[in-house]
Amino acid sequence: MSNISEKYESLLKNIDGKLVHTSLRQDSEEYQKLLTGTIQEVLDLKSTVYHKLALFSSNETVDDIATSSLKFLSIDYYLGILCSRKQATSAQMTNPMDKNKVKIMFLEKSVQLFMQFLSTLQDNEMLDQTLSKRIDGFENTFMPKLDELFSQPKHKEDLSGAQLRRLEKIEMHRQNVAVAEQLKNLESKLKSEDEDDELLRKLYLQKLKQLSFEAYDEIEKILYEKELLSNFVKMGPVDIEQTDNHNRDKEEDSTDPTRYTEKLETLNKPLLSKQGKVLRNFTLVDKKTELRNKVKGYGQYGPTMSVEELLEQEWEQGRVLQGGPEPTKEEIEAENEDNLEWHDKETYKAREWDEFKEENPRGSGNTMNRG
Repeated sequence: MSNISEKYESLLKNIDGKLVHTSLRQDSEEYQKLLTGTIQEVLDLKSTVYHKLALFSSNETVDDIATSSLKFLSIDYYLGILCSRKQATSAQMTNPMDKNKVKIMFLEKSVQLFMQFLSTLQDNEMLDQTLSKRIDGFENTFMPKLDELFSQPKHKEDLSGAQLRRLEKIEMHRQNVAVAEQLKNLESKLKSEDEDDELLRKLYLQKLKQLSFEAYDEIEKILYEKELLSNFVKMGPVDIEQTDNHNRDKEEDSTDPTRYTEKLETLNKPLLSKQGKVLRNFTLVDKKTELRNKVKGYGQYGPTMSVEELLEQEWEQGRVLQGGPEPTKEEIEAENEDNLEWHDKETYKAREWDEFKEENPRGSGNTMNRG
């Protein structure tokens, strides 16, 4: 019996130091390999405690259980903690959907183990009355639902229901803190006094009570995580090519060439609904590439009409020159024969040319080769 007790204490120490509080990533092969080995060790110990040694019986109460055996009632709690961290590594699976499905499977098993732990305490009359009433209200003891853990508002406008749910959570947290404080006092008293079976028994029972509140809290967290992963699995993989084509068509149809108006109007819209459905498509934009293309580009937007449309518009506004043969010099002079303004311009041009020739005789500009 002492060997089993020492082995269990050693396992709990490894779980806390190497798996719960560790610098390893949970999705790393090293962590998952260590986790799998630890789960197997705890399962082997559980088989020894419940079958080989038969330390517990279904018709027993807390008074019938030996003090040295009380600690083993927490085996299912620690198995639940370990299973909640189990997942497939990237080396085992590359498809994210498959990895999510495996994770969901282990989360469900973790909830079942936590509920097995709480049910065992309830059967042995060791579970807190608050938690016991909650468990009795579950439709399926080993598969509780999120809305069964605490009181739910009947509708969105039911503020009283939401307030009641909040008060229940606060009260449960307060009880958990009080239990942890009492456990700390018992541990301090046990260290300062001689070994006392009665004091040790109180310590074990208080520890189980603390773990029961933590198990209930873990169940809520796991059910939230499971719901999120289930929504991802239901959505399936996103078709990147289809999303890009949709965004490209949307930009071409937009009347705003800068595309800023449409973006700003959708910034406050959620990406996912409460059920996990995608409400709008979105893409990640490489800003460096976008800016580089603008620098190397033309600096303005492309044409917004065809050449034919432009010529038609210019023709309607009278800005298109009509074709035909060019007039001769005689025809131009004949046309301007009676134009006094034209005669004055021609006279001034002739005078300016005569004055220029008098001031600049032929050859006066080139004096480079004169001796």
